[in-house]
Amino acid sequence: MNSAKQLKLVYSSAPVDATSVYMHWVLGQDDPSHFAITYAQHFYELAKKFNAKSWLISSRDKKGLIQDNDFKIEFRSLKHQSRSSMAYFAGQLWSGLRLIFSVILFKADILIVTEDRTFWFLLGILPLFGIKVIPTIHCTLWPKYKRPSTVQQIIQKLNSWFFRYGCVEICVVSEDIKDQIIKITNGRSRPIRTFVPAYRKEFLDDIKSRNYDTESEKFQVLFAGRVESSKGIYLLLEVAKRFILTNPNCVFNICGTGSQVEKLKAAALEAGIEKQFVLHGHCDRNKLRKMYEMSHVIAVPTTKDFVEGFNKVVAEGVIMGKPIVTSPVCPALSVVRDAAVEVAPDNVDDYLNAILKLATDKEFYRQKQKNALALREQFFSYSKSWEAQVEDVVRKICRSNLDISKYGRKTAHRPLLNADSKPNFVPKEKAAKTLVGLDKVL
Repeated sequence: MNSAKQLKLVYSSAPVDATSVYMHWVLGQDDPSHFAITYAQHFYELAKKFNAKSWLISSRDKKGLIQDNDFKIEFRSLKHQSRSSMAYFAGQLWSGLRLIFSVILFKADILIVTEDRTFWFLLGILPLFGIKVIPTIHCTLWPKYKRPSTVQQIIQKLNSWFFRYGCVEICVVSEDIKDQIIKITNGRSRPIRTFVPAYRKEFLDDIKSRNYDTESEKFQVLFAGRVESSKGIYLLLEVAKRFILTNPNCVFNICGTGSQVEKLKAAALEAGIEKQFVLHGHCDRNKLRKMYEMSHVIAVPTTKDFVEGFNKVVAEGVIMGKPIVTSPVCPALSVVRDAAVEVAPDNVDDYLNAILKLATDKEFYRQKQKNALALREQFFSYSKSWEAQVEDVVRKICRSNLDISKYGRKTAHRPLLNADSKPNFVPKEKAAKTLVGLDKVL
């Protein structure tokens, strides 16, 4: 590790418009296109705390390289992930080797990395160069309810070595991921930490909470996310068909875009329920917020075929005080179970019965709503956030390898987000100078 220079951090992130996040961050703002605090913003805060020279590599399909003082932002496409098996494996190998060479040439001290970029086992070489690796994992290693293929089993066998010896600690967003790592390492992995998405308390500003009147009010079910088969949209269509026969005073709102939008519209039209199964397309922050407010139930019908992460729609529904209907395919269920109605994966009858019970049983609905309000505080807690968990690991690395005082100011542990809800502001003159510089390269 560097002994006389700045601490150097590299973060290989999940898809995010890291430029937009950065431009808002230097102004002391959260990116308004997201409800949650983005992991990119968490990284910027982390780098600032350690006065570190940092490099964020995003997998968003956008070209460009941005340099601003100690912050470097680069976009590297991962188009190979949507191609054939051979192209996928070749792309993962090339992407991994490119990341390894970049980190070595940058002379990084620490690599913080998500699962998108490459196979985990390839990164096991980095400790030989004195580079510490912190994996932050957002999706299960394989679909929870599907047996891994032979190739997947071989890859996970190789990955198990990395999780035992190639990293410092492991940060995961769900217990399901933790369980899979424990399974492939036979319980001998490096220490595992869990985190949850973080939100500002201001998320609740001007939110109109209401009780459901089962006798007169139109019952509204919300789906928010990508409109894809693997996200359960056709399952939800079948649920809607049958629900409407029993309770016609309802509407299923579908918010999001995807490859199945037109087919889903046609299917709803063919079924004659297009006025009660409404596709709204992309919804900006304000419209989606309104849809959350209007809805009574949030449906998250992800299928067994999908490698699910922590679906933030679950967190946002709970924050809004809405009951959730989902299955154990969705890892977020483990932290909101009391506010949810748990159903069997891919089971139309279970989803139908769960939504019907919420629509017709006033006391059951109110209890789930009450539980949601009690559970939402965890999403405002700094100590449970990605930033807090990764920061703690970075501090441990620094204490073990060097005098932390050489790496910028020491920072006190940040209080809860609901007590310190605003990011640190940058002076206007510095922010203006930064934005002018960025404008020249955008």
